[in-house]
Amino acid sequence: MNTDTQTLRGVWLALIILGGAIAAIAAGVVIRFVGADLPTTLGAAGATFLGGTGLGLAARKFLAG
Repeated sequence: MNTDTQTLRGVWLALIILGGAIAAIAAGVVIRFVGADLPTTLGAAGATFLGGTGLGLAARKFLAG
């Protein structure tokens, strides 16, 4: 098994972005469910995506050394 982290960089990026997208969808559904209007829902979902993806990339970089 190859232990080179460069070969798995694309896989980790895809997983982090997918996780951010799933979190954004969940946040959008919850915020829309409580009665927020559409621009607020889209803004909150976008902020969740950016925050989750940024946190995931930072955590990956920190843990990878």
